[in-house]
Amino acid sequence: MTDHEGKIVGRMASFVDITGRKKAQSALRQSEERYRRITDAITDYIYTVRIQDRRPVETIHGPACIAVTGYSAEEFKANPYLWIHVVHETDRHAVEQHANRLLSGAKVQPIEHRIVRKDGAARWVRNTSVPHYDSEGRLIYYDGLVQDITERKLAELALQDSERKYSSLVENSLTGIYIDQDGKIAFANSRFASIYEYAREELMGLESWKLVHPILRTEPGLMK
Repeated sequence: MTDHEGKIVGRMASFVDITGRKKAQSALRQSEERYRRITDAITDYIYTVRIQDRRPVETIHGPACIAVTGYSAEEFKANPYLWIHVVHETDRHAVEQHANRLLSGAKVQPIEHRIVRKDGAARWVRNTSVPHYDSEGRLIYYDGLVQDITERKLAELALQDSERKYSSLVENSLTGIYIDQDGKIAFANSRFASIYEYAREELMGLESWKLVHPILRTEPGLMK
């Protein structure tokens, strides 16, 4: 409050109890965080494709598609080509061929391929289709299950890469390397084969003791 000269001579204050509002905001944040954790944990979703004259006429994506792809069911409905645009361009042709075989009535196995989420992240998915036919054997619709298998796929690829590196190191080694299983050669690298002047195919299954000079075969520690 001010006097006639504009000087502050006092103050008035009002207090509003906003406890209820703050509690509601806190509860909302907790709910959103809980929903986010649940959504992040979802790795599968279901879709249905309706068929007429061997052509897809409608696709319905389950609401969980947003957790896997980043796109909502409404976005998939608004753009009938979004499902193929989501597929990584390297895998797109294989996915199209898979869909065409399904539409032609052929039995198809689940297909694993990459997708690019709405946020730009690449993910691996496994797409399993279950066809449904009418009484005359015509395909009328099929259900699909999309599973996010990124963690498993990345582990498999890392293992394959490790095996390739290990195989290259062993194969290119200047030291002869072989693996003995139950007294028989199960593996030999090229250097080992060249030392004994065998073809690698000849070494497979050969009893190891036969590579030892006859004079040394009675030495302690040898099999024969």
